[in-house]
Amino acid sequence: MGSVYSFNQCFQKHFSAKAATRMASLALFTSLSLSVAGPSLAQTFPDKPLKIVVGFPPGGGSDLMARMVAERLSPLIGQPVIVENKPGAGSTIAASFVAKSKPDGYTILFGQAANLGIAPAMMSTLNYDPIKDFAPITRLAAAPLLVVGPTTLAAANMKEVITLAKANPNKLSFGSPGSGTLGHLAGEMFVSQAKIKAVHVPYKGQSAAITDIIGNRVELYFSTIAVISPHVESGRIKAFAITSKERSPSFPNVPTVAESGLPGYEAENWYALLAPAGTPPAIVDRLNRELKKILGSPDFVKEIAKEGGRTVGDSPAEFAKFLSIDVPRWQQIVREADLKTN
Repeated sequence: MGSVYSFNQCFQKHFSAKAATRMASLALFTSLSLSVAGPSLAQTFPDKPLKIVVGFPPGGGSDLMARMVAERLSPLIGQPVIVENKPGAGSTIAASFVAKSKPDGYTILFGQAANLGIAPAMMSTLNYDPIKDFAPITRLAAAPLLVVGPTTLAAANMKEVITLAKANPNKLSFGSPGSGTLGHLAGEMFVSQAKIKAVHVPYKGQSAAITDIIGNRVELYFSTIAVISPHVESGRIKAFAITSKERSPSFPNVPTVAESGLPGYEAENWYALLAPAGTPPAIVDRLNRELKKILGSPDFVKEIAKEGGRTVGDSPAEFAKFLSIDVPRWQQIVREADLKTN
């Protein structure tokens, strides 16, 4: 028995040593395989159709921009680019879907301030992180809001609006397209930085809000340029300020909010493309290069300008830096206004 036991011990020891050697070799082989997988995958990319996932129904502004990009990107990469609509929950369903997709560059998110900046600030139950779960490719475009009011309001500019609001706490109201929208949070940012007290009036749609501005039933409204510009140009509504860092070419004579006494104020909607985190950098860079060609084309620039926006085309690193600043900024505004929904 003793000799058999000794033989078994010796065999097990020898087998374990061989197994360990084989496992180490396998681990080394796997590591080497993974190290070359990224570059080889990037070299063959793309070899099948790409999908851009949009968090809104077909026909809306985000959907139309995504289709403009898809149409132009397809011939540049030699593959079909499909737009897939996954609407719902403030476009967070689409963001969640892409965050969990395979990081191979074939499933891309059409992201924007709504699902990557505002929603994460407003909703505590989201199952994705706007910074950790995505690989930024580039921002496509950015569009400011126009702050407008009734022509009968006793204020000629934004500074006088602030003075009027301070003299009449909670008497001034500001409208938005709905709670949790960019217009709402841009208004809350204005109230906070101006140190005034005002009442938020959420609307379901733009038409009712415009009617109330014209009728002097709401004093301020934070609107997209494309929707409100005909009413400003006709003289039915007064424009006080633009929410971007710089003046808009659409309204060059309208000062920014920052110029109007609130330095540092900036609130813009932005539109971008992002891949799932872990997507090989070579693939991200390839997409970035091709998208910059689109964003620099005169016809695309013209289409974006029609909506009161501008093309951006930043690098993945620049976009990542932008997100690291923009996301916490909205979180701070939501905390200060106590706006969390869940």
